[in-house]
Amino acid sequence: MKKPQVSIGMPVYNGAKFISEALDSLLAQTFTDFELIISDNASTDETEAICREYAAKDKRIRYIRQRENLGAAANFKYVLDQAEGEYFMWAAADDVWDKKWIEKLLPISIINHCIAFGTLQTIDSNSKPLQHPANGRNFAYTGSKFMRRLKYFLEPAFLGKPNPIYGIYPKRLITPNMFSVLASTKFGADMLFMYALLEHVEIRSDMTVLLYKRIHADCAGGGIQTNTGSRSIFLKILTFLFRSVEMQYHYMKDYGSLSTAFERTVHILLFPFILAYSMGEQVMNNLRFTGVGALWRWRTISRFLYDKHIRR
Repeated sequence: MKKPQVSIGMPVYNGAKFISEALDSLLAQTFTDFELIISDNASTDETEAICREYAAKDKRIRYIRQRENLGAAANFKYVLDQAEGEYFMWAAADDVWDKKWIEKLLPISIINHCIAFGTLQTIDSNSKPLQHPANGRNFAYTGSKFMRRLKYFLEPAFLGKPNPIYGIYPKRLITPNMFSVLASTKFGADMLFMYALLEHVEIRSDMTVLLYKRIHADCAGGGIQTNTGSRSIFLKILTFLFRSVEMQYHYMKDYGSLSTAFERTVHILLFPFILAYSMGEQVMNNLRFTGVGALWRWRTISRFLYDKHIRR
């Protein structure tokens, strides 16, 4: 039988609450030449029944139930190993995709031999939009190897840079050595994986298509600060400041293991700037999305007046 052009790998564990919505959005794609491989990591909820029902209705779905839980990384690798398409994408069982996601991104990956991604809109457990600093960002890391990797390194993680892991790849890019980075237990392994891939390819973004990234209590991004939090803004700011210092420390250590000597030197020299930039972005976004709206509005108005009447 003819192999599909695209393979979608969906590792899942206890995803019954959201997986139907995820599957509906994938099966509604305007690009149809794909297979969908679901690896159920020994779920204990209704995931199996839901997936078998969908598989019975659509021959593009291959459902595999693991006898025992393999662990998250091994399950990600399993769906990759099962893929037959020349191009590949991972899909989280709690997300939702624009119906033209594959149609728009696949040509970008083919023409540019790159990772192709869209942009984000975060949603809550009821599929309602959330305010989040990662929304609507252009996740493009292009140019020379050094510049695209430096841009990725400099950008604070809370702005969403791990998300291109859910883009469309030429499958050949994800070698065993590359996957070992993703499978590591290091802090931010998904970001390290993207940084390693940027040594070989660019990440390009089409902002006309959205990944609706769900943030809820049980997901990996459940700790990301949004407008749904109830803690005081000052506690949020202090938490973010602490996390900034912690994250940059891990960046210096873990990214250094994947960098050239020159890149490591640049990282060290830029460390004060990186820390200040990360803290500043986090503080301002907390001000924007929490209870100090007046300060944010004044900042916006003053910028507008400066741009319109002074800078011109």
